Amino acid sequence: MEKKKENQTWLIIIAGVLVYIACALIQSKLARPANVGGSAPKVGNNPMAGVISQIQVVVTVMLVLFAQKKGYITAMILNGVNTFFTLIFQMIMVHSAKAIPGLIVTLISMGIATVIYFYTSKTEKMNEELEKSYHEAIEKNRIIEQQGEAMKYLAYNDKLTGMPNRESFMTNLEKQIKESGDCVMIYIDLDDFRRINDSFGHVIGDELLKQYADKIQNYCGDKAYAAKIGGDEFGIILGSGMTNEAIFKYAAGISGIFSEPINIGGNIYTVAASYGAASFPENAMTADDLFRNAETAMFNAKESGKNQLCFFTQQG
Repeated sequence: MEKKKENQTWLIIIAGVLVYIACALIQSKLARPANVGGSAPKVGNNPMAGVISQIQVVVTVMLVLFAQKKGYITAMILNGVNTFFTLIFQMIMVHSAKAIPGLIVTLISMGIATVIYFYTSKTEKMNEELEKSYHEAIEKNRIIEQQGEAMKYLAYNDKLTGMPNRESFMTNLEKQIKESGDCVMIYIDLDDFRRINDSFGHVIGDELLKQYADKIQNYCGDKAYAAKIGGDEFGIILGSGMTNEAIFKYAAGISGIFSEPINIGGNIYTVAASYGAASFPENAMTADDLFRNAETAMFNAKESGKNQLCFFTQQG
């Protein structure tokens, strides 16, 4: 696009130069001294000279308007050379004052070209600034939109693992209760996970959480909703129609995830977990109640020796 524009500029300049030079040659021919009746040479006073001068003015203006800086420089050179030749060959050498109007027209053309170039340059600069501001505004809006999407993502997803967070979990739990009126929540808390962070560092701990998160999500698939609801805690929502035996079997499958050793940097790590389960509407009236009761059942599992599943009971 820029190359095409550059080529067009040079075509305009070449055409303008040719027309201007042709006009100058015609002017020179019209201004030649003529011998009238054997008397002294006189400079011809042809009315066409004024028309030619106006054409040169138009060429000057067109060069500046359509070729901008290059056109302005070209127009100034053409008019400057024309002024020089008018002074030397028509006024000084011939001693004719009749070339003065043409000289004045040339000087006025240079003035007009300067004024036009000044304002077009100023306008172009303003347009560039406006375009720059426009693109900056678009870029800012894009960044704001990206930040908005990122903030929205972080509002409903865990930053470390990418799993849905507690906010998303509660929203989904309320939806499940409202739509089906029957569901089960399993609360998972890793046993002694603080020991991992204290002994091996948070980098290892974070990597373990990410790998466990992936394994839990893969295990749940589309049949259950899994989320990271705390620092080292996960929650799972099971659909309706789950018996205690089915819940226990499902939890056993999750327990198998934690029984598998994980290799990080050549070192093997294993972590156990405790599980608490509560059902709606048997154990709760609301989503918040269900969450708290599943958490209570998980604490009961820890108190009973850890690495096991406990169901919520009113006596628990």
